[in-house]
Amino acid sequence: MLQPLSLKSIDIHDAFFSSRIAMARDTAIPYMWNALNDRIPGVAPSHCVENFRIAAGLEKGEFHGFCFQDSDLWKWVEGVAYSLATHPDPALEAEADEVIDLAGKAQQSDGYLDTYYILNGLDKRFTNLRDNHELYVAGHMFEAAAAYYAATGKRALLDIACRFADCLDREFGPGESQKHGCPGHEEVELGLARLYEATGCERYLRLAAYFLDARGQTPNYFAQEAYARGGKPEMGWDHLPTFMYHQAHVPVREQTVAVGHAVRQGYLLAGMTEVGGRSGDHTLVDAASRVLDNIVDRQMYITGGVGATHVGEAFTIDYDLPPERCYNETCASISLIMTAVRMGRVRPNGRYGDVVERALYNGILSGVSLDGTKYFYMNPLEVWPQRCEHRQDMQIDDERQGWFGCACCPPNVLRTLTGLGQYLCAQGDGTLYIDQYVSSTLNAQDITLDMESGFPWDGRVTLTVRSVKPGAHRLALRVPGWAREHTITLNGETVSLPVENGYALLERAFVSGDAVTLDFPMEVRFMHASQHTPNYVGKVAVTCGPLVYCLEEKDNGPELWNLSVRCGSSTVRFDPELLCGVNVITCQGLRETTSAALYDDGAPIQSPATLTFVPYYAWGNRGKGEMTVWVRKA
Repeated sequence: MLQPLSLKSIDIHDAFFSSRIAMARDTAIPYMWNALNDRIPGVAPSHCVENFRIAAGLEKGEFHGFCFQDSDLWKWVEGVAYSLATHPDPALEAEADEVIDLAGKAQQSDGYLDTYYILNGLDKRFTNLRDNHELYVAGHMFEAAAAYYAATGKRALLDIACRFADCLDREFGPGESQKHGCPGHEEVELGLARLYEATGCERYLRLAAYFLDARGQTPNYFAQEAYARGGKPEMGWDHLPTFMYHQAHVPVREQTVAVGHAVRQGYLLAGMTEVGGRSGDHTLVDAASRVLDNIVDRQMYITGGVGATHVGEAFTIDYDLPPERCYNETCASISLIMTAVRMGRVRPNGRYGDVVERALYNGILSGVSLDGTKYFYMNPLEVWPQRCEHRQDMQIDDERQGWFGCACCPPNVLRTLTGLGQYLCAQGDGTLYIDQYVSSTLNAQDITLDMESGFPWDGRVTLTVRSVKPGAHRLALRVPGWAREHTITLNGETVSLPVENGYALLERAFVSGDAVTLDFPMEVRFMHASQHTPNYVGKVAVTCGPLVYCLEEKDNGPELWNLSVRCGSSTVRFDPELLCGVNVITCQGLRETTSAALYDDGAPIQSPATLTFVPYYAWGNRGKGEMTVWVRKA
């Protein structure tokens, strides 16, 4: 299994991403801290930190928020840890240390730590794994603990996490006196694997594997648990057969298609890949690979969004990808890249880097405003604001929000941006794999590279060897799936390299100063959807390089559905003043107008129109307005 470089070994200095990481560090971290402490007027209250204060006995009061409210804090701490790893900040570290100390005061004598149950009755803990997210919250704590230990070397949170993991290890397992359950919302599997990586304690990896193996078995634990509570086994999302919502309908090794809640599905696949890769259990990886293929080939939006319906925030069926009704939760795209990057480490293939790239540049960046203070929970591909306001069955936000009562997405975006370095490359078997082209300095085991990238506006990338140990070294350079052709030069001379599994392979005895330049021409492409996808017949989506583009009312006027585009007609120009600097694509097309009658058999009048496309990730930053990704062909 390949290993990523530590964040301390990567220095990102990218024209596109550095400003977004700085935004996350300088704006989002303090903004979210204020939100978690209920200091931002006019947004949904969190009460998250207050719950910890009450649980620690420092204040009086009751629990407020969702049963998984603690997880918002743990994702914030994880995001802070990644930021501290690359940009030490004593004041921020002290703030994080203070809240970690607070959590330690709330922890129970047996290691248990979940403020929902501490404040609502410890006798009820572990009685509703299906619905109440205890193990999900624990997983996020474990991830935060591993990240904070790696960044600071401080063990306080790691020790808290290990005590809780030990509590879970006593409580769950195959023993007669143990509970034979698994989480309703997956995440603890990933967290335990991260704890194993940080501590070397194999019990944590075994427990993660146990939770995976317990899922979907007969008799189904969730049904037994529900009957014990005097309830029914059905979740309540009546459009889904029992247990499919939780991916618990069959054992994980028998699952072949993505079902149920999209974020849970992604975390499950990431956990299966991580645990399978670390334990050598290829059957887990095989199963995760099958489901991931189903998502990418048949259930993923062109933006890397997943989850076609707001009912259950779930997958539906193959090829059902409505643009105006999709859910596409930001967290779901994050869980998708968490799966894809891990699959690429277990079975290196450029296909997985393509998935990460698509979701990162489109499905995730769209979830946060350019100033870092507003967020999308859902990411539709078509918006008509007036319809959003009057069609309650659509559940679509037409503008980003300052915070949410269910605030899982903002801190998830935070930890993704501050931890971006862990997605760029990995090493193993004497090879350094470059997966994402982001300007940075990469200090690998035996070689240090300076990478200068023009992505996402320009397809030229140069890798310069800064230092290297004597001997042959091998680079595997991902050739993006959108690149119809590519050129590679070594010290100015064109070279022909073998391409295997989506990587161009270069092996030689490098010396300091060697420069490898990759050119991936970024062409405007007019993408068609499969004939099996009914929503996009006669329509195209405009892409260029890794980016998906859209039309906005701001540039093209209202009633975007009356516009059509001439495929092949396009001009690209960089506008440094628009949306923090973007490539703008203009195309020729038509606008149709009709009579004022609601229905009329007269032919519509067509007039020439110039269509202006901007990157999808940046839509909605200039006020409310219509937006669409898919456009009719002229």
